[in-house]
Amino acid sequence: MKKVTFGIMILAMIAILVNGCGQRADTDVTSYAKYNFSSFAGTVWKTKVKVALADLKQYTGKHDLNLLIPMHFDPTHPDFTPAHDMQIIELLPPGTRLRIDRLMKDNGNWGGVRVTATLDDGKVVFLEDGLLAKNRFICRGDSDSKEWSVNPDMLEKAE
Repeated sequence: MKKVTFGIMILAMIAILVNGCGQRADTDVTSYAKYNFSSFAGTVWKTKVKVALADLKQYTGKHDLNLLIPMHFDPTHPDFTPAHDMQIIELLPPGTRLRIDRLMKDNGNWGGVRVTATLDDGKVVFLEDGLLAKNRFICRGDSDSKEWSVNPDMLEKAE
């Protein structure tokens, strides 16, 4: 019986090492036809409102740079709902430029997609969904659209 228990423990440890405890790296799905994202990648926008560059702790424990809309960092906003495990790094003024880069699929428990963008200073950030127009990929059940665009209250086309 001890040999069987020991064997099961060894197999479990090998499975954990091979699978990384269920946390796998995100997949770049920018060019996947399923997501219809490739024509949105490379577009350049500028903010219409003040936004925050913030370090957010993800459900995996990993920290990411994120661009937040006012309701998630500004306590004077009427619908203020602070982001969880957030550290504000910098407040960015209206007119801040960003280039849409990639669509990344989470391969962990959440399984959703997130959009990355590059700011003019070279920082790569994840865009909060509130900066984007609703579609079936980021707002399941709220929209059947397969088109990618921005929330016109938050971003406008850069010249």
